[in-house]
Amino acid sequence: MLGVTDAFREAVTLVDPDPRWASLYVAEASRIERALADSGPVVEHIGSTAVPLRAKPIIDIQVAVPERDVPSVIEALAGLGYEHHGDGGVPGRAYLTTRPVEDPAFNVHVFAAGNPLLNDNRMIRDYLRDHPDAAREYEQVKARALEQGHTDLRSYSHAKGGHVAAIREAAYEWTLRGGRRPWWLDR
Repeated sequence: MLGVTDAFREAVTLVDPDPRWASLYVAEASRIERALADSGPVVEHIGSTAVPLRAKPIIDIQVAVPERDVPSVIEALAGLGYEHHGDGGVPGRAYLTTRPVEDPAFNVHVFAAGNPLLNDNRMIRDYLRDHPDAAREYEQVKARALEQGHTDLRSYSHAKGGHVAAIREAAYEWTLRGGRRPWWLDR
């Protein structure tokens, strides 16, 4: 297993939206759902490739399972070729990656069902889909981070972190105003 530090040394590049991202997600989500069927996973496409907008050419997938199943889910994902990197700096998350020689590359974020970060990821995705100006601004923030030399994953994530927090807050307010069904009603 690579350490978290090794995973965050990964170089960051941005590419234009790829029309294949949605179908690549669907294929991988199906593979994950089959492997984790006993846990009843909720599998979702998150991140910039789900909006879609200019992004790292890596598809982010979040998986929600019962808390007791998280260790066996990590093991099952390892059987699919994923490497586990601990929580990747996000308490309550198991962070896994696969980086085949040929694309596609995936990040999988495993959470115990009910973790509020699941909804944060949904709200951000849905807000950016519904607010093209906010999505374009986020693309500009990401491009500036790279231009300023934040070219490894840790530095890049840190450089855009304040903007992501602002998007999360705007998405939360939008949700409260009826932009999306509040997560607490889905319980």
